Amino acid sequence: MARRIAFFTIGESPRSDVVPEMALCLGQDVQIDEFGALDGLDAEQRAALAPKPGAHRFATRLRSGAQIELDHVATEARLAALMQQADDQGYDALVPLCTGTLIPRMRSLVVEPQQVVDHHIAALSAHCRTLGLIVPLATQVETFHLAQPVACAVQTVHASPYESNPQAAAAALDAAGRQLAGCDLIVMHCMGYSQAMRARVALASGRPTLLSNRMVADALAQLLA
Repeated sequence: MARRIAFFTIGESPRSDVVPEMALCLGQDVQIDEFGALDGLDAEQRAALAPKPGAHRFATRLRSGAQIELDHVATEARLAALMQQADDQGYDALVPLCTGTLIPRMRSLVVEPQQVVDHHIAALSAHCRTLGLIVPLATQVETFHLAQPVACAVQTVHASPYESNPQAAAAALDAAGRQLAGCDLIVMHCMGYSQAMRARVALASGRPTLLSNRMVADALAQLLA
């Protein structure tokens, strides 16, 4: 019997920029269903998820490929409610496609990217002097925090994985890599970054660079094997 996974984006599904790359790690015998926190919402409902002034916000992707910014608290609650609807529906794992959400305990196995990624970071940075983090938004640089504390200095910069202009996207990733060239380790802290983006940052920085969605996909692959 095929394994079944449900992926949940804080934006609109399907996440054609993320899920296919993750699926390559999982194998052909895994059935994947996708759900989006913004799926089917009208303009008024979507407006209710707009960022609050001064509060931490999320960046995510619409089905069209465009970027949208959302309020952290309201979107996290919407995501949790969506996942609870899929709980006990026979999935082997429920997986939110966001590294910044805290999800309440459910009956199904939840593979929570923030916990997977941040505990990996804490372990790998134990002997680092400086850890480099890349997040999507400039406003997230000041409000961002790891779920698991690290014992070294942290340098955070921004570069959106959802920039629609290819030249601007490449320039932002190159700049982020150069800014973090003095770090011992770099983590691209958003599920929206791709392998091609990781390679670009690694080249620009000359430093080991990790991709959040790959960390999660590798863990899932072992859980489902």
